Amino acid sequence: MTNKVTIRKAFGDDLKAIGNLWQEFMDFHKSRDSHFARSTDGHERFKEFISVHMTSDTSCVLVAERDGKPVGYCLATLAKYPPVFENRDFGTVFDLAVTERYRRNGIGERLYHAVQTWFADHGVHRIEVRVVVSNETSTAFWKRWGLSPMRKQFLRPYKKSQQTAQPDRQ
Repeated sequence: MTNKVTIRKAFGDDLKAIGNLWQEFMDFHKSRDSHFARSTDGHERFKEFISVHMTSDTSCVLVAERDGKPVGYCLATLAKYPPVFENRDFGTVFDLAVTERYRRNGIGERLYHAVQTWFADHGVHRIEVRVVVSNETSTAFWKRWGLSPMRKQFLRPYKKSQQTAQPDRQ
């Protein structure tokens, strides 16, 4: 199936399709964690967000296209750690999503290969990806590419009525 897929730079005409892919991506995550519930206008705000990245020299927005229709996308950026670190430059993959119908056909791999090339062309030698722990599919995908956990991010819902948190005493 992947031989019918083209990986290319995203353009303004792709915004609606990317917005739809993002909605599916977020709904997939919401089914695993309600934290990812999107706002009613989230897809519109996301299109605004990604359109800025489409025109940025420090971002790469790619589309996987099959039969003239986007079936996946990838958003990646160049970034820097603060000057307190020796190795400051790195690349971040914000999103890599393939619509459910075309998953497990090598499209995600082709998107990632293309973004790796873009990173290499920009002198990046370190790639970081934020992965939702409850997304087993994504976790397995990134592990296959040799990425390993670097840090953990902890989350605690906080209510305004809670002035200070108390530790669990278990």
